[in-house]
Amino acid sequence: MTTMPLPVMMNAVDRAWLEMDEPGNPMVIGALIRLDGPVDAAEFQKTLVDRLLRQPRFAQRVVRIHGTPCWIRDDDMDFRYHVQVRRLPARNYELQLRKAVSLESSRDLDGGRPLWRLFLFPQPDGPITVLFRVHHAVADGVALVTLLLDSADANLPRSMKRSHAVRGRSPRAGPLGGLIDLLDGCNTGLLRLRAAAGWLANAATARRGLRKGWASMKAARRVLSLPDDIPPPLRRPLSGRRDVTWACDIPFAPLRQAARQLEVSVNDLFMTILAGALGRHLRRQGMRIDGEQSLRVSIPVNLRAGRGRELGNRFGLVLLDLPVGVEDFSGRLRLVSERMARLKASVEARVPLLGLAAAGHLPVPLESRLVCLIGAKSAAVVSNLPGPHRHVRIAGACMRSLAFWPPQAGGIGLGVSFFTYAGTLSVGLSADRGRVPNPQLLLDAIGEEMAALHHVVHPHDSGTPRVTGT
Repeated sequence: MTTMPLPVMMNAVDRAWLEMDEPGNPMVIGALIRLDGPVDAAEFQKTLVDRLLRQPRFAQRVVRIHGTPCWIRDDDMDFRYHVQVRRLPARNYELQLRKAVSLESSRDLDGGRPLWRLFLFPQPDGPITVLFRVHHAVADGVALVTLLLDSADANLPRSMKRSHAVRGRSPRAGPLGGLIDLLDGCNTGLLRLRAAAGWLANAATARRGLRKGWASMKAARRVLSLPDDIPPPLRRPLSGRRDVTWACDIPFAPLRQAARQLEVSVNDLFMTILAGALGRHLRRQGMRIDGEQSLRVSIPVNLRAGRGRELGNRFGLVLLDLPVGVEDFSGRLRLVSERMARLKASVEARVPLLGLAAAGHLPVPLESRLVCLIGAKSAAVVSNLPGPHRHVRIAGACMRSLAFWPPQAGGIGLGVSFFTYAGTLSVGLSADRGRVPNPQLLLDAIGEEMAALHHVVHPHDSGTPRVTGT
């Protein structure tokens, strides 16, 4: 007798990400993995897919029950859709690869299937490049990077010990964790409004939780009242067409050493470099920028207590004003460090997660409006994730580098990522062509700012680090 799969209700935050897809701007995380060759593409794809499917979510699709999104096992998966091998012309391979990845980055995932795809771009007798696309409703960046690393050969025995069953969700960490858990509980209660007794039983708990979260609610109101002061070039209408670029194999040790010498965090350095690059980009677009000009960006913050082996979304967002008008590197670094220190001590640091969780309980039109209100406060999403300190192998192939692109909700048209791995840094850029027609120019500006940092730390050294994209 065949047992019918049982649906699992999607939690509020994951549902909010599911509903935020826009034409040409899907809420999909993209990761580009470079493997040193030669690699047997067929054997690699079989091994990686087998390991991904140990997580039940990768074998589930979304169904709607009375309008509520739920996960249900897909017993008829078509792997010809989920895994594709694309052979590109050997001439100008890197340029062709960038075009192919950019084209896929603008495409939606099929909502009637499990929300992920793999694309393999092999080179004859050479390295292989893998594009891994996963919808944000499945997991956030921390969980997906952990999943990929758990799929590595050395980590496989540990990952196999985990149960294949879909477990109940553990309480969220972070200052808003309890309140977000409460909103999830309210969501379940709202679906059962017909059972008056059940609703009344939940009401007392809701009142207690909402009283505890009152300070966070006031902080959320302050965040939503921030001015929408994004510069005109980054407020142009979205085109629905995206371009991506990346730079890998940037030596990380000099950046870590510079952070120690300047007594700041590596993340402070990244934000200072990005602020300078955005300032250069805006000036080259013909915009006049004074020394007081800032540009607000959203930075995801991990709210997990552990390493992130549970799929789903467990992160908040901090809103940081980058001092793009300050051309002097040292002065800009001082401002960034001070602002980051204030953010870490503030209640506002994680209130956008509250808004996102609340969005998961609203009708879709109101949800979109709330998300757009939050998105209008930022010009870019900037993500910084750490990877392992040593190279890992997947199906026997050494992973040389990984670059990724965070999706941008609420009309944000630019995504920037920093990923450290095995002594190197990768930088990824994803941009809507209406806002940033050529993200490679912004990547070049990041390279110029890294050179400026080098001269701050080594004023008498004529050598400069190189940052090149595809």
